[in-house]
Amino acid sequence: MNKKLNEIRFGIEIEVEFPKSKDSYELIHRNKVIPGWKMDFDGSLDNGSEYKAVDKNKLYYDDESLTQIKEIIALIKVHRGNIRPSCGLHLHVDMKDFDDKEIVNIVKAFYRKQKPIIKKFNVLKCRLEEQFILPKGVLKLTPKILNDIKKDKASKYEEDYFYTRYYLLNVTSLNEFNTLEFRLFNGTIQYKKIKEYIRWVLKFCIDNAR
Repeated sequence: MNKKLNEIRFGIEIEVEFPKSKDSYELIHRNKVIPGWKMDFDGSLDNGSEYKAVDKNKLYYDDESLTQIKEIIALIKVHRGNIRPSCGLHLHVDMKDFDDKEIVNIVKAFYRKQKPIIKKFNVLKCRLEEQFILPKGVLKLTPKILNDIKKDKASKYEEDYFYTRYYLLNVTSLNEFNTLEFRLFNGTIQYKKIKEYIRWVLKFCIDNAR
């Protein structure tokens, strides 16, 4: 199957900080976002929250979804949200149309290319202290292990990458959402950057699946 950029679903999580802690609590309680989106607390932030689509993999790379992201960015600015080094941007790519072997190929390709990827996106040092680079043990990943990850049975393996999410590319989201989660990006509310990140992760999955 030849996969196309605009046929693969994705989800996005945009982390932002607010001037005062009460701002985030009040906004989350009001939950004033556009339909299909929500705000959640994020324990990694001081006075912030994350804006995200209700489903981790509900969006397409098309005008409708990109317009929604523009609206969310505008709303963040109205809410006086801003970006600090503690903020990140996470992208989930739906793996529904990828088989297990293709997913293994994507993960191993990310391992091999992660140093130039880190350089390409100028990943902050503080992010690399919280979202770790993929370890060599990733090369042990097989379709069988991947299947165990999906069934939440990966804790039996010695390599904690198979059951811990705090890596630049998180495979544990396959268990709950059937997604690969790209956690490397620095926080941003610049639309052009976000669009670039989305296009890059979708293309990376397509190009490296085989």
